[in-house]
Amino acid sequence: MKKSYGIITIDEDKCQGCVNCMMSCRTEAIRIYEGKARILTNKCIYCGKCFRDCPENAITASTHGLEDLKRYKYTIVIPTSSLYAQFPGEGVPNKVLCALKALGFDDVCEEAVGAEIASIATQEYLKEYRGPYPIISSYCPAIIRLIQIQFPNFVDNINPIELPAEITAKYAREEKVKELGLREEEIGIFYIAPCPAKIVAIAKTETKERSYINGTISISAIYGQLLAVLREVREEEDLQKATGVGIGWAMKGGEIRELERQRCLRDDKESIVVDGIKNVIKVLDGIENGKLRNIEFIEARSCPEGCIGGALTVADRYVARGRIRKLMLGNEKESEIKREEVVRRFREGYYFFEKRLKPKPFASRLDPDPIKAVEKMKLRDEIHSSLPGLDCGACGAPNCRALADDVVQGRAEVTDCIFKWRERAKDLAEEVMEWAGKKPHSIPKR
Repeated sequence: MKKSYGIITIDEDKCQGCVNCMMSCRTEAIRIYEGKARILTNKCIYCGKCFRDCPENAITASTHGLEDLKRYKYTIVIPTSSLYAQFPGEGVPNKVLCALKALGFDDVCEEAVGAEIASIATQEYLKEYRGPYPIISSYCPAIIRLIQIQFPNFVDNINPIELPAEITAKYAREEKVKELGLREEEIGIFYIAPCPAKIVAIAKTETKERSYINGTISISAIYGQLLAVLREVREEEDLQKATGVGIGWAMKGGEIRELERQRCLRDDKESIVVDGIKNVIKVLDGIENGKLRNIEFIEARSCPEGCIGGALTVADRYVARGRIRKLMLGNEKESEIKREEVVRRFREGYYFFEKRLKPKPFASRLDPDPIKAVEKMKLRDEIHSSLPGLDCGACGAPNCRALADDVVQGRAEVTDCIFKWRERAKDLAEEVMEWAGKKPHSIPKR
């Protein structure tokens, strides 16, 4: 039986309840109930770490397929730059773009072009920025959700420039409506995604009323078909427009490298690149607690090495990093993007979030009523202090504090803790023995 949690599906026939996913989840969003993994969607940031750590491949993402192209008169595909890193050889970007058209898409537009535009927009934003530091990159949706849930005080520090894929789609849709005379709903735009977080960011966008992208296909889902076509495809069109600047966003450091090259970061402050959820949490904790100071810009990526390490990619992330590095060096050419045009649109607000991001602190999730939420927090802390503190995971929660959370919210009982269960069983046994030694006064003594 398969159980769905938004775009994430757990195949319960495959799940062995081994707790690997639960113990590796950095946001404590997984529990084991009745021997099967369950996801708490209000804590999940869709980073995809559980996908990689499940030895049974029981956790997967639901995406669209090529059959969905039939729903539109005209289709455009936006490949993430990480897709280029899945294949070896020279001239991969253009070959991949031609292969995508051979698979049935009418046109291709690169996310990397949107990344170049986003970089220019960010440079302009930094020039005028007068708010609190650090500014945090908005490129990784898993990090945005992590901040909303665990570090709500930093929500306003997130760079409000849209995802490169959304910028690319917005441009492409406007151009094709004018060029082809089609209605917007007749144009289907699909994004090739490296991770579940970007799929959710598009399907349930929080920065505008609706996404400019109609569907998403994971790299892992289209890889086999693409590989087969790549062996036969002829490069008849020159489709690649992106330079190394945009392609470099696929790996960690790619975004900040261009900001440094353009000398947009202050000399009197620090800028850092951090990858992996555990490391990002550590850095944000350090800033929140005052241990890390004087930080101007943070490029944070949930996946190790950046998007090339995404849970829905195929190639080894270290091999992929080498390929992206070669593509960056091989595509150090003048961009076709007109900076003055991007700056003009930046002034008009073209690239900004259309809606303000809102915090989603987990404390308020204990109860919709703030007063009751505070009471439950106190009760949770009392229960937590009564637990052994071994964080063994045998109860089906990743640690004792998480079990206390679950008890307060009615998802578990204190006796789910094996040690508390033994204490209770011992108390009951002693009570039974005590009662066994008693007898009614009506029975004569012998």
